[in-house]
Amino acid sequence: MPLKKLLSSQELHSVYQPIVDTYRSSIIGYESLIRGPVNHALASPLALFRAAEQENIKPQLENYCIGSAIENYNSDSFNGFLFINIDPNFLTERETVHFLLEQQALISSNIVLELSEQYPIEDIAALKRHVHALRTEGFRFAIDDLGAGHSSMKLWAEIRPEYVKIDRYFISDIHNNPYKKEFVQHIVTLAKNLHATVIAEGIECMEELRQLQRLGIFAMQGYFIGMPSPLHLPEGQIKHLLSNEDNILRDDSLEPLVEDTTVVDSERKVADLLDYFRQNKRLVAIPVVDHGVIKGIVRRGQFMELMSTPYGRALYAGKPIASVIQTNFLVIDVHSPIEQASALLTEHEDTLEQMVLLIVRQDEYAGIIPVPSLLRRITELRIQNARYANPLTLLPGNVPINQHIDQCSAANCEFSVLYFDLNNFKPYNDVYGYHQGDQIIQWFAQLLYETFTPKGHFVGHVGGDDFIVVVDEHEFEESLLTKLKTQFTQQIKDFYRPQHLEESSLFARSRDGQFKRFPLLDYSLAIVQLAKNSELSHQEVAALAAQLKSDAKRASNGIAIYTHSPSPSQQPQTSLANH
Repeated sequence: MPLKKLLSSQELHSVYQPIVDTYRSSIIGYESLIRGPVNHALASPLALFRAAEQENIKPQLENYCIGSAIENYNSDSFNGFLFINIDPNFLTERETVHFLLEQQALISSNIVLELSEQYPIEDIAALKRHVHALRTEGFRFAIDDLGAGHSSMKLWAEIRPEYVKIDRYFISDIHNNPYKKEFVQHIVTLAKNLHATVIAEGIECMEELRQLQRLGIFAMQGYFIGMPSPLHLPEGQIKHLLSNEDNILRDDSLEPLVEDTTVVDSERKVADLLDYFRQNKRLVAIPVVDHGVIKGIVRRGQFMELMSTPYGRALYAGKPIASVIQTNFLVIDVHSPIEQASALLTEHEDTLEQMVLLIVRQDEYAGIIPVPSLLRRITELRIQNARYANPLTLLPGNVPINQHIDQCSAANCEFSVLYFDLNNFKPYNDVYGYHQGDQIIQWFAQLLYETFTPKGHFVGHVGGDDFIVVVDEHEFEESLLTKLKTQFTQQIKDFYRPQHLEESSLFARSRDGQFKRFPLLDYSLAIVQLAKNSELSHQEVAALAAQLKSDAKRASNGIAIYTHSPSPSQQPQTSLANH
């Protein structure tokens, strides 16, 4: 049956895939997807649009998809934004704009138009004009499959979308691929600077989800979260799936710091601003917001200085606020970790002049955070961290180490605990003294930190010459261990006298009181690998690692591995192996 007949008989239908906020366990909206009859040659979207090209009826199919998406969205209890895919070239036609405005009147939710890059954009100027026209009517825009097309970055720069959706290629197996992590991290940074929300597509497992959260992405969609369906996804199912009581970012949330303040729209008169500032001496800045969209900010100091000039009030009092707003403001999403807000402050030398951060929630204005409040909270967290930090290395001590292991275990994800122990440290300490021994501990702590934390791994100091690294993937990058070993071997030489280096050993008193020759410093590594649903407490993990230390010290390369793989029908299986 040709596509034209399927359209006329209305045999195509829409399904909807949820897009969720994995931090708040809430639904952002749904992406509408078109489907043909089941078991039909034109069942898939790819087949449908290929047939539309062949039959030269692509505009009709585009209109059908939009109409079907909106009609069915209204018929069920959907909530949030409706994301609709559209060819950018289709959007350059004036008739398309009129059609979209007609359809928008039928839906209560806001529409987000996803622009894909399957075809070269023929008229970018017309596209920009129509995007602007639709945006003024409440439409929002997203770039779909970022990274898959040839000119996605150019399109991003031209239309400044509210959302950027990363192609699933960069999401698949991201927790095991450092190059994909690096690419996505750059996109997150760019999106932050351009005030766009990043959405990760194609999430298929918890490991991908957790890695993306660590990179600062919380808006996601994929089969792991919800399959495309004609029906809405119950909110309770999302909350159960993405329960994040173990999320360490909650304690560091920006939410408690957000304050309400006076807000004005850009059409109000400058004279009104003057009244607001005079009536409230503590008001340091006023955000300018039109329909939830931040347009700028007016800061007390600069504004009052302008009004105090001989002709300032006469020139500006009757003008709209748009004539005096400043656009050099700092904005951050309320769900961002406090570390990200701290980094935003340090990136701008004029932080103290900014005085406030503007806060958005799902791209809409949500309030302000005064910079002093944020700085106080950062200081409190640093004091809290210092309370549990090892005093010699300042790395997290036993309390945060135990909390982190328990959080990983409660999340039912694969993870590994690496237990490092320096070999022959006591004889070194006896020969070179405690001060030099402390320098060794501090140096090794820094080496571990520089090796593992750039990849998002947790590094802690148990005490003495024992360290913990928690890798949030079962299959960690062995190249990191190779890099660590190489740097250790090269740099440890700086802590020895020439004689000891030449002899590759030193004489010291052993634990039984006898003098003997000891090799130079090295380290042993006990690795505890935990599969999903291991449900081991930090006490159990620590006990396993302690037992494994002796095996690591006996191993030819100083590494021993324990793999814990629970079975529903039997006791957990344990395997000890030397690498």
